[in-house]
Amino acid sequence: MNDMFSRYRPLFMSMALFFFLAACTKQIKATPVVKQDATLQELLSLYKQRLSRNTPMKALLKVDADLGARGRHSFQSAVHSSIRDIHLRGFNLFGGTLFDLTVNDRSFSLKTASDPKPFEADLDFYEEMAGRQVPFGSLDLLRWVQRMGVPETAFPKIPMLEKGEAFFTLYLFLVYQGQAHLEEKVFIERGAFRVTRVELFDPSGLRRGTIELGNYQNVSGRDVPFSIKGQGGGEVIDLSFKEVSFPQNSSGKTP
Repeated sequence: MNDMFSRYRPLFMSMALFFFLAACTKQIKATPVVKQDATLQELLSLYKQRLSRNTPMKALLKVDADLGARGRHSFQSAVHSSIRDIHLRGFNLFGGTLFDLTVNDRSFSLKTASDPKPFEADLDFYEEMAGRQVPFGSLDLLRWVQRMGVPETAFPKIPMLEKGEAFFTLYLFLVYQGQAHLEEKVFIERGAFRVTRVELFDPSGLRRGTIELGNYQNVSGRDVPFSIKGQGGGEVIDLSFKEVSFPQNSSGKTP
């Protein structure tokens, strides 16, 4: 009997381990998401409060860009942003700079490896110039990165809220040529009221792109999307954040 036990001991040990793990697995239950309710005004106040905390941010991320006819690109990027502007530097595996881009409320400055002399222009030219030379996506994608997934709902935007069982939908309109046109359709989960998807529209009402936000993580008390994907015009820009921080000054407070 002892010889038989010794012979089949590995099998018995494996079976015992299997049943132990199975028993432990059955005890693990996913924590259900508690759905919250809010009025439109409560949501607007919440996002205004979150935006007010958007102090300077630093991040390191990986960019995977499928630009259709312009090919596929993959590189690392360092991001520095504040309420007024966002600065991005793309670099290759050896640390060499691919591009250096700064965008503020009215203009942008762009330097590339092939042309290190800064090119500066109004934002009206951003989509044309940056889209041709910098595989980083649209201005809309940059703004959502700059705000770390928080929607901008202040005037002149006109907000409307639709409540659903699984999520809320926030409609943001702009008045164009005397008529209100839908600019963004924002999908909000009902747990912590974090944005999961944004649909972008042009003045004619056609959807021109989407932005998906996910993998939210808590950084310094803030919900930060570590995954942001922009799609539009046959192009896909996938941003995977590796590090995000909110630098503090010498007093220990965020400036």
